[in-house]
Amino acid sequence: MKGKAIAAALAVFTVFSAAPVASARHQAEAYAERVQRERRERLREAENEAELRAQAAARRRAAEERRSAEEKQRQVETKMGDDEDASNEDDELIRWEKVRGEEQAKADAAEEKTRVEEETQRATEESARDPKEALQDQERQTAEATERDKEQSEADTGEKADAMAKSVAEEAADTGEGLLAKYMRIARERLQGGEPLPTQAVAQTAPGSHIAEPQPMKRLAVETTDAEGTLLFSDSPEYVKEPGILYSDIVKDDARIFYYHLNDTKKPYKVAVVLEGESERSAVVSLTRRAIAEPNTDYCKVGKSLQQAYFADAGGAEKIVVAPHERRLLLEAADKIKLMPGELVSGMADFSADAPVRVSVLFYPPDKNPLQYISEVEQLPADEHHLRGTFIGMNRILRLKSPYHPKKDGIGCVVLADGEIDPYREGVDATDGSIVTNVGNYGVVYRLEMPVKGKTRFMMSPMGGGYAGVVRAELGKEGARLISVPDGMLMFGEASYHPPFNRDDTTTLLPSAELADFGIYKKKPSPFFEFSPPGASNLPILLILAPEKTMLAGEGEKKSS
Repeated sequence: MKGKAIAAALAVFTVFSAAPVASARHQAEAYAERVQRERRERLREAENEAELRAQAAARRRAAEERRSAEEKQRQVETKMGDDEDASNEDDELIRWEKVRGEEQAKADAAEEKTRVEEETQRATEESARDPKEALQDQERQTAEATERDKEQSEADTGEKADAMAKSVAEEAADTGEGLLAKYMRIARERLQGGEPLPTQAVAQTAPGSHIAEPQPMKRLAVETTDAEGTLLFSDSPEYVKEPGILYSDIVKDDARIFYYHLNDTKKPYKVAVVLEGESERSAVVSLTRRAIAEPNTDYCKVGKSLQQAYFADAGGAEKIVVAPHERRLLLEAADKIKLMPGELVSGMADFSADAPVRVSVLFYPPDKNPLQYISEVEQLPADEHHLRGTFIGMNRILRLKSPYHPKKDGIGCVVLADGEIDPYREGVDATDGSIVTNVGNYGVVYRLEMPVKGKTRFMMSPMGGGYAGVVRAELGKEGARLISVPDGMLMFGEASYHPPFNRDDTTTLLPSAELADFGIYKKKPSPFFEFSPPGASNLPILLILAPEKTMLAGEGEKKSS
């Protein structure tokens, strides 16, 4: 995660001190202009790099030819010194080399003279040109480059986006449903059915919900309780360059392991969680909740898919008996997953041990048995971010100090994982004894208890940048449901803007704030949500509570409460 939460906090501070936000349309135009500008810069850099490579290759060829000629000359001279009666053939070779060298020198001098004359001529012509004409030529070249970039961009994404938009429009033509709402519903259906959606089309057509008009918003007071249990967090070294033990500590009773590592080698590797009995009696380990994300080079996809699997897991407890000094795998499936170079893998598991067990995260070659190989390698040192350690209190409960009243309270919010209002956990790196901070509270599972006095719309909005996660909503007798944050696409929040809170904990919810809409919840049963900061995402994030009739963009002409 590479200190994403720190970077996010700096980003939030920068955003908070910025001038008032422009309109959504202005932001979109500025974003498009920035993308085109960056594309032109990349093209120029590529052209310059290609030219430099060509020049370097030419210089290398010339140097090789000179070395070859010099070597032949030395060979001839050596032979002449050893044999005073050199043959006519050797004399001819010497003369040929000499003549060839003289001709090459003349050719090089002539080429250099021609080049200098051409550059002088061009400089003279440029200086004689009308400045206005030169400016027009420059503008014309810039316009041509912009048009080429536009055509290329349309060629890359236009066909997919047009096809998706046409398909959705045709499906929505015979209904009264709004086009954006129709698109989001169809997107969800296709995702559930396993049909991939064109990423560019989703990003262009459904960038996320927004508030229709600026609305006042206040921060709601919460009570924080850190529940018992031990969190083992392994994310350092994040970029793993050699086999070894990534993190290790001894635990007993309730615990959770959360690991997040990238294969920074040139070969396939695996990551496993190894248990080892540390007492004189067998330990019974009950595995209650588990998830492993498929390795991928898209880090946000890994973070989101891990949460999807973890919050959906209801497989029941799995018993693992670990005899004294015996080794067992906590997650058998991990030993079947290869991590290719450049890919990231992440896993998360809740368990309870009735006797002490050592828990180790191991990075090992695919052809090795992890239960044996772990005794052959050393503990790897932490990287500069030092995001690993053992933390007491693996769960956090946030409960509103007083029930939210939609008509009286207006729009309210709860700040999650900012490090100040919602503090980061502190613990110990068991491998070296250092005090560490879990910057981002990664691996901590939140229970968000939100009692309400009327129908309430719940939403989430990023404050620090790109975000991709999952929330589990408890619905009483109706059971639970998983909410993709955001829904219909992988991530959102890169263009989201929130002004800072005032001294009285009030602020303004602007149309520039991207929102993930959870829907409307009633007074009974009192809603609560499960949330955990997803790997690769930026923090903090807001949980927003609003009156039922709060109008979102595209929902019609309803007035906000």
